[in-house]
Amino acid sequence: MSLDLHDLVWHRSIGKLIMQLDRPEFWSSLICVLNEYVKIDNWVVLIFSDQQVQVISLPEVADAEEVDAFTHRYVKGLYLLDPFYIANREDPQSGFFHMLDIAPEHFLETEYYHQYFAQYISVDEAQYNVQLDADRTLCVSFGSTVRFTQEQIATLEIIKPWVIALMYQRMSFENSLEKNITEPPLWSDTIAQLGAQITAREKDVLKLLLSGFSSKEIAGKLSLSTETIKVHRRNIYAKFNIKSQSELFARFFMPKQEGHTLS
Repeated sequence: MSLDLHDLVWHRSIGKLIMQLDRPEFWSSLICVLNEYVKIDNWVVLIFSDQQVQVISLPEVADAEEVDAFTHRYVKGLYLLDPFYIANREDPQSGFFHMLDIAPEHFLETEYYHQYFAQYISVDEAQYNVQLDADRTLCVSFGSTVRFTQEQIATLEIIKPWVIALMYQRMSFENSLEKNITEPPLWSDTIAQLGAQITAREKDVLKLLLSGFSSKEIAGKLSLSTETIKVHRRNIYAKFNIKSQSELFARFFMPKQEGHTLS
């Protein structure tokens, strides 16, 4: 078997990562290796579960405003609108995932995109997932200010077995799992206050609308007709006395002093 220079560089990088599995800098070292193949401008390591998103690691050099937005907005509720989170909760599994393959039809028109994604993640995003158990998924998510090329995506797919294996093995040394989130997400808190004002089905439709799914896509996910989804949408807007998605977003995902007060 013949090896070229590219192969030798890759094997050297993997060897170094294996040696760092039990060290605090493992995650940043993994990102450095990935950055040799794609441009990475921001990243985070976290765990998805049904009840919360748990932060495992953030870059030490991350911008303070970016970290604040992530810890005080994304972690406390905005994650529910994240296409990666939605896709994972619908079908939890290990693998490599690219934004273009999972984003809903109207994602670029959502308030989540304009107020969070475009500001703090930028143009493109990809993610490696490792299914830890029935509920929890370990994720390494990385964003870029430029669109990943098809060749880069193919490369990230090729190295997937190595990355996923390293992520899984790292969990034996991960001590940050004790850092649990104690505050309830803004979404859950607001929904609880609504009581019987909104039905369970309307809640499902509401979250999918805010995530950027079209009426047709929502109908397919909930096994309903498109017309029924449109009726639910009109009822939701009428109940909250709002006329736009931006008002809907503010009601559930903006701090109370910035959003609308509950009726």
